[in-house]
Amino acid sequence: MPSFITIVVSLVFVYLSSLVYRLLVNFNDARKSGFPYFIIPFDQNSFFWMTTSVPLRPWLIRNMPKWIYDRLSLTIYGFEFHEKLRPYEQYAAPQGNDKSYVIVTPGKFELSTRDSEIITEILARPKDFMVVDLTELFMGKFGSNVLTSNGDSWSRQRKIVASVINERISKTVFSESTHQTQGLLDEVLGHTDAGETNRIFDMMKKITINVLSGAGMGTSVEWNDNASEKPSPGFKMTYIEAVKHVIEGVAGPIILPHWFLSNYPSFLPGYQTLKALGYAVVEFPIHTRNLLDQERQRTIAAHGETRSNIMSQLLHASEQGDGELKGIKALSEEEMLGNLFIFTAAGFDTTANTLAYALVLLARYPKWQEWIFEEIDDIIPDDSSADLDYTAIFPKATRVQACMFEVLRLFPPVIHLAKMTKTPQKIQTSRGTFYFPPKTTIYINTVGLHIDPAVWRNLNLAENEEESETDELAFRPSRWINPSTESSPVFKPPKGTYVPWSAGPRVCPGQKMALVEFSAIFLKLFHNHRIEAVPSKTTSGALETKAQLESRLDATMRDSISVLTLQMNGVYDVRDSQDKGLKLRLSKR
Repeated sequence: MPSFITIVVSLVFVYLSSLVYRLLVNFNDARKSGFPYFIIPFDQNSFFWMTTSVPLRPWLIRNMPKWIYDRLSLTIYGFEFHEKLRPYEQYAAPQGNDKSYVIVTPGKFELSTRDSEIITEILARPKDFMVVDLTELFMGKFGSNVLTSNGDSWSRQRKIVASVINERISKTVFSESTHQTQGLLDEVLGHTDAGETNRIFDMMKKITINVLSGAGMGTSVEWNDNASEKPSPGFKMTYIEAVKHVIEGVAGPIILPHWFLSNYPSFLPGYQTLKALGYAVVEFPIHTRNLLDQERQRTIAAHGETRSNIMSQLLHASEQGDGELKGIKALSEEEMLGNLFIFTAAGFDTTANTLAYALVLLARYPKWQEWIFEEIDDIIPDDSSADLDYTAIFPKATRVQACMFEVLRLFPPVIHLAKMTKTPQKIQTSRGTFYFPPKTTIYINTVGLHIDPAVWRNLNLAENEEESETDELAFRPSRWINPSTESSPVFKPPKGTYVPWSAGPRVCPGQKMALVEFSAIFLKLFHNHRIEAVPSKTTSGALETKAQLESRLDATMRDSISVLTLQMNGVYDVRDSQDKGLKLRLSKR
């Protein structure tokens, strides 16, 4: 009978042999693929590395030899934001192609690309290049939806969801956004001309979630309502509270089973967070179903007349059927719930973080505030007491929209778009033919794509702007404004070069909604006010100099992490009484 040591050695040998075998298979596939490649001899997809590498990043940078870290860093989640174009210049360019590379490991066969031709082809072929399984695991928690589904199921859901985001919804989003922004102004300023707060980023989240409640679920919320609202009988949380906890947990702990969340020991770190998430995971779908039932009853009472919110429009579109099977709902109850969750997750997190980056950038570069003021003063009526009109104002707000486009270029919410192949695929480009073996994971590097010098450097320079060798890395919203000789006032990037909302058939159906919300908030916020960062005290007790303040703002934006979407560390979940976060000043201009 074999000894225990023999069994252990045999198992280790079998495990190591399997790793070597996978490494050799991936090496052979990389050679056939036509892409540059390099070897990292460990499994980058192991559970241990995926859970520890991100928090270990600062320690690895300090203690690991640079030549090792340069390669190892490319296996750490979120590296795209921190490394920019370095991997392509260091490893891919010497092999004749600075747009893509394959990492050869004993794990999955993975490709990273910023090649616009390849990206255009991948995003145009959703049946060949599908949503990765992990997306469904995290984002399909409450039901199948347009983000997680593939094939015919996706086509059917996409048709319904796309029809819902119409001008009626845009008008509601615009109105709700300006109304909520007035609430922010009232809280920060009161009856004065200036006010300071380090909670403005939390307030941006409050605006976006309140807009979602009104424009998404048809339940308008006043700015100060949340403070006094109490859960309904039988619930631990209000709908708004459940949404917040679900969104905060969606990038990780949401996949934990309910029994684990409910029984997590109180003496361990994270107890309060996981306990709250446990309640939220149970109560969020119940709240949503209750809202659906209430909307159905309102529609019946109104003899079929729908309201201008996403839930009402989605119910109506689903009740119409799929056009082929009469009497059959186009969306099941589970799919309805799943798609409402996706609207909530995407509309809340992505817009709030984009607004946060925009505020810091405008505080860091105040000249662009002046640039936006010129447009706002030109398109908004002098009577500041009148409500802003969506139809009259939004189409003219090209500079405000350019500001959002530029923020999304430099700080894309999703730092990579992940796709996978189930069968072998080929793509023909001007660089040649590229082969994708089965079970390839492709990461479309949105960060690297959006700073391509060939597309963005010195684009649409104004008369008073000078050329720069690093212009593509700079925040310059004017690059989006075309010369007056062009037919369109706003620059339209070439195919495959700008994908903050993805592209092709699976482009985000809510991009117009996000643009309208961002524009409405900024039009209201900057109609009569400006924003600036409040200098902190240095260790000597003196206030920061302008250069020190600018350096701190730059560091705040660099210190970003990709959770559900890219966001700054340390600016959320603070109180005005705390010496934390980033304090900004709003003042009358």
